[in-house]
Amino acid sequence: MAHVKKSSVGSAHAYALQMLTMAVLAGPPNSPIIKSLSLDLERRGFIVYIVCSDMEEEQLVHGESRADVRPLHLDVADVLGTQEAMERFNDLLLKPHVAFSGASPHNLHFRGLVLVPDLIYPSGPVETIGPELYSDALNAKVLNTIAVTQAFLPTICEFKARVLMCTPSIVASLQPPFHSVETAVVGALEGFTASLRGELGTLGIDVCQFKLGTFDCSRVGSRQHLQTTAGPNTIAWPATTRRLYASNFVNQSRIAQIRGLLTASSTGSSLRVLHDAVFDALTQRRPRRMWRVGRGSVTYDMVGNWIPAGLVGWMMGVKRVSLEGATAEPQLEDAAQSQSWEKIEQAV
Repeated sequence: MAHVKKSSVGSAHAYALQMLTMAVLAGPPNSPIIKSLSLDLERRGFIVYIVCSDMEEEQLVHGESRADVRPLHLDVADVLGTQEAMERFNDLLLKPHVAFSGASPHNLHFRGLVLVPDLIYPSGPVETIGPELYSDALNAKVLNTIAVTQAFLPTICEFKARVLMCTPSIVASLQPPFHSVETAVVGALEGFTASLRGELGTLGIDVCQFKLGTFDCSRVGSRQHLQTTAGPNTIAWPATTRRLYASNFVNQSRIAQIRGLLTASSTGSSLRVLHDAVFDALTQRRPRRMWRVGRGSVTYDMVGNWIPAGLVGWMMGVKRVSLEGATAEPQLEDAAQSQSWEKIEQAV
């Protein structure tokens, strides 16, 4: 696969055409995934627009100081404002642009919409996660993503642009306890993506789903989690809840951290792997429908599909708790479960 860079383009005409290729990223502007994707696509010659809902997010985009990484104001809560914003966006696509002084004018070529919903999720027993947290997650990650997609659909259909949906995959594949919010949200997004793919497929428009593993985000700001084991402090849980769930919650979190299952760390894949995959999905003539990218995205998908849930739970440090003998203090398991993951990974 060729990586297009401004310095490597052989002619002014080719440079102008590459500079006039455009993609839109929809996700938190401070997300390491959004930051790294926008900068990589810009280096490859794309004009990149990042969807922003308010002035604070727009300032974050401007703060990157990259001429071809630009904010696109779109507050889906404002119906009239959304219509006006999309009208301006369509005018932008229809208006001829000049890449540099003396170049022939060309129209922007809209390659695709890349959806990267916020990848941070609360965790803990269902009874410790209030309805408001479920509501916030569904609104911010599902309904907002659907609303942004709906706003762009007429433009996507008109210009035959592609849709790329990026969701975390490890929790969705293993479906471990204490991750009900992420499991529900990712399930909803995957269902929406499948239905959208069926509809746009009748128009010859590609919809690609990216199932993300873990990545090393240390070079893109702070080490933010793609999937997080951080949840409610067990000390703050009601005494009964702590007796019933604390031991399993602590064990699972510990083993997941040791194995690098749910957090971004130096053991995660390089973000370059994601960059290359997104670029390919935007530019290939016939891109794959499903892309598994990042450490664990393939292995744990197979584990979740082929290994009994009880065995997966045991390897995650989860064991049956006697209601009569439950203690308030979590008891840590030995390293046997962690070693089991190593055997699974080697076998796969």
